[in-house]
Amino acid sequence: MKLLALLWMLLLASSPGAVPSAPPAHPTARPSPAAPISPDALFSRRALRRARLLIQMRMLQFRNERLDCVRAALLRQLPPALRPQEPTTWSSAASDACLRGL
Repeated sequence: MKLLALLWMLLLASSPGAVPSAPPAHPTARPSPAAPISPDALFSRRALRRARLLIQMRMLQFRNERLDCVRAALLRQLPPALRPQEPTTWSSAASDACLRGL
């Protein structure tokens, strides 16, 4: 009798549509119906200006570091007689960073 009940349950479970499927454990993501919000609506003018200035400063820093790397590479290619004798304005830390590939 138990075997018959077990077989009957297996047949019901294997037939499509007989047993309703469980809802998904996590709800699916749906786009919000509202229009996208502009950055001006999210942040104040002061916050946007500060963020823009910080990004500009970081880009200038990257540019200066890259120029120091190029300057160090050019100086390494020059023969010793053509190298400038006056102290350079770029630091040795910048040239070390260039040699490491930063």
